[in-house]
Amino acid sequence: MKRFTASDLPNEADLLIIGGGITGASVARDAALRGLSVVLVDRDDFASGTSSRSSKLIHGGLRYLQTYQFRMVNESVREREVMMRIAPHLADLRPFLYLVYDGYPEGRALLNLGLTFYDAFSRAPLKRRHRMLGREAVLRREPHLNPHGLKGGGLYHDALTDDARLVLDVLGSASRAGALLANHREVTSLIHEHGRVAGAELTDRLTGEHLTVRAKAVVNAAGPWVDRVLGLEQAPEHPTLRPTKGVHIVLRTEDFPLGTAVFLRSPSDNRVVWPTPAGDGRHVYVGTTDTDFTGSPDDVVGNEQDFDYLLEAANHTLPGAKVDSSHIVASWAGLRPLIAPAPGTANSAASREHTLTTGPGDMITAAGGKLTTARLMGAQIVDAVAGQLRDRHGIRGLPPSTTGRVPISGGGAGEIFRARRELASTPVTPRTGERWLRRYGGNATALCDAVARDHEDGITIGDSVLTRAEIEHSVQREMAMTVADVLVRRTGSFFWSDDGDTSVIDHVSDALDAAHGYTPRQREAQQADYTRWVERNRGTRSL
Repeated sequence: MKRFTASDLPNEADLLIIGGGITGASVARDAALRGLSVVLVDRDDFASGTSSRSSKLIHGGLRYLQTYQFRMVNESVREREVMMRIAPHLADLRPFLYLVYDGYPEGRALLNLGLTFYDAFSRAPLKRRHRMLGREAVLRREPHLNPHGLKGGGLYHDALTDDARLVLDVLGSASRAGALLANHREVTSLIHEHGRVAGAELTDRLTGEHLTVRAKAVVNAAGPWVDRVLGLEQAPEHPTLRPTKGVHIVLRTEDFPLGTAVFLRSPSDNRVVWPTPAGDGRHVYVGTTDTDFTGSPDDVVGNEQDFDYLLEAANHTLPGAKVDSSHIVASWAGLRPLIAPAPGTANSAASREHTLTTGPGDMITAAGGKLTTARLMGAQIVDAVAGQLRDRHGIRGLPPSTTGRVPISGGGAGEIFRARRELASTPVTPRTGERWLRRYGGNATALCDAVARDHEDGITIGDSVLTRAEIEHSVQREMAMTVADVLVRRTGSFFWSDDGDTSVIDHVSDALDAAHGYTPRQREAQQADYTRWVERNRGTRSL
């Protein structure tokens, strides 16, 4: 991927997308694969909002069956199957246990019925169909679980993912199809012509450069910031969103010995929570909270109340663990961009579905939605764009979406096979090689090339087993512009190490300085910003 410059821009693009989370990325990929000229911009980094702060699951939303949201669950489980085909490196199928305790509203019979629907919707192979387990079978599988009142559970399958990497590889696919991308470029105003939005003025937040993008159609996919972008078109009478904050904490597996992701109810408010073993095999993360949020979406972190809630849920799950704030390795907090419901509606009852609206200037705004169904949402948005292009510009004959068949960047079976074969001939350890395949898929061949040039690039240098090859890849091929871009979104080091891999921060800055020519002052400011962010997301303990 390459960050576009002013000289790269067409006189008028077919489509401008504001927002580089999973929704915007999915729109860009779909539109570019259909042959449209596409420009996508984000005021911060790609996936820096909700799309790097989710529960990191590609799932059908089993718990939504309790509220009879059958259509959404049906869509979600089918999209999970699509993602396993087009992004196999980022759809890590895992067993999940939905536990049943005395007093739960869902008994074993009702859970069995719900899981039967889940299987039917997904059309999954027989070997992935759910199994109901009795109390003793559950405890044999997970002996540290709370045995008091346990009645059994349902064993089924969903997928883990690296949410930020998913966004990046979807964008990589869009870039290969011709989309122009830029992070750290903020839309400061919209261009209005003849009563419609015809583009945007941008400011580069790193250099101060101003650019103009003209486009036949504009999509607002800014996630928690959609109302802010809507205000540039026309101030909305009522907020589009009612954001809620979701917080997760990370614990070491040695402190919290759980081998299977479990769904159970919090002892404090009976909400469903889910302790989940992370893909690295060394950590378990526990989520999530669901509280109204009225602050700035630019600054979302967990607080002591959030951590206490999640620690209580963790200790209810594994009573022998006795974890407290000193055991928190890391935390993250994000906003669910939920559609604002009628006043008085409970947070948990707010819809997780998405809406598309067209404003007075014809800007299409996408609000709500889920990581799992973003591909489908992207196709629906491009269909709406196609209608505008046909009606207002006479552009006809746009082909149907192909995103359900075309692998995302790194997701092709041939790509992954070649990467695995090349890794076998490098000096990197098998553990590092497998991690590269899970993170980069077929794009791991670029890392192999780096190691072929310098074997030291494949040696781990941080607590989260990071390598210099990955740092260079982030900067040179994945448009990382800041320390946080590398360590939060590109490599995930922020989430899975005590110090957020600040121990390798100079290696990161060296790569950024060489690529972007940053001054010593810029280098120092980026390092300080990242270090503060790590400290603010490490529970109540100090580093």
